[in-house]
Amino acid sequence: MKILHLFANWKWTGPADPALSLAAWQAESHEVLFLSGTGPDGQESRIQPFVDQRGVRSLPGLNLSKHARWRANRVDVRRLCRVLRDWRPDVVHTHLDNDHRVASLALRRAPGALLVRSVYDPTGLSGGFRTKRLARRALDGLIACTQAARQATLDAYGGSTHSLSVSGQARPLRLIECGVDRERFDAARYDREAARRRLELQPDEVGVGIVARVQPHRRFEILLEAAEAVARKLPQFRLLVIGRGTHIERVLHEPVRARGLQNVVRSVGYLAGDEYPAVLPGLDASVFLVPGSDGTCRALREQMALGLAPLVTTRTPLPEIVDEGNAGLVCEESAEGLVDGLLRLVSDTGLRERLGRGAATAAAKRFDGATQTAKVLEFYDELLSERARAGN
Repeated sequence: MKILHLFANWKWTGPADPALSLAAWQAESHEVLFLSGTGPDGQESRIQPFVDQRGVRSLPGLNLSKHARWRANRVDVRRLCRVLRDWRPDVVHTHLDNDHRVASLALRRAPGALLVRSVYDPTGLSGGFRTKRLARRALDGLIACTQAARQATLDAYGGSTHSLSVSGQARPLRLIECGVDRERFDAARYDREAARRRLELQPDEVGVGIVARVQPHRRFEILLEAAEAVARKLPQFRLLVIGRGTHIERVLHEPVRARGLQNVVRSVGYLAGDEYPAVLPGLDASVFLVPGSDGTCRALREQMALGLAPLVTTRTPLPEIVDEGNAGLVCEESAEGLVDGLLRLVSDTGLRERLGRGAATAAAKRFDGATQTAKVLEFYDELLSERARAGN
């Protein structure tokens, strides 16, 4: 099977990792092309190095901007038509609004391939006029990556569990959760003691990590308030912040100094490449407050695969990822809720270990990359078979 993935961005952000991971796993047994955006003003693509690293075939020359730009899209449609005619893919898999838009126009001129769309955001496929018109023009199948995304889509379009209604016509819909590379995020591969030394954690300290861009909307203010309260009761508690952000000084460093939490809260910074999965096993638990631009919450799934007991808030779609009481804890999105959850995790080694095992088990069952790939390929086959039957 020939599969063409389009991703309308040049930055390594949002669902870029889930989209590329799926393409890379598919490329192990199928012919795959992954085309992403071109950086503005001569800037180098931040996605392309990852594409090259994963060994996925790609082609230059498309703008594929995140937001629709009339002239750039017109050029992209012409260029994509040439790719479609020369390479003749069976499936064009789109991941964002503008790549869906470009693909839909190109397929009108160079028909043949199926158009499949993935929707990652928990708000689902937009029910706005432009997106509904786009779905009418070209949408052979939709993959919702979370239950929240599927339900929000059905709320906007109508339909049933396995199909949405587009202008009164049923279009196939599947819930397929995004996988993680469980080989890469396997705690058995890494040296926990070395990771704890890297994090400067003492043997008697309990390290709880948060992996997130340090931005105002990620609710660091309530996390720091909770950290101060927890540290007063449990002096062994340490909060490790893994990530960076333009406003990190104002959002994290200044409040930490103002609260006198320099010995409690540590800014680890951004961890690149293999250092990231190698360091995480040094933690004892994790906390996740607010999803970022990747609505599938990939970082949370990766931490669960490593066997870290997660504490998450009620923000959608976190409760559907974490099975409360079995694979983690769910708390209210408030300082008080975080204090309660952190006190339970930090004070109870047995609870952390039990929830960590539950998280790893859930990840193995639900977030396996090979399983996701097989389900997506099966969906393609169903759509192709249905088209073949309709053509007879």
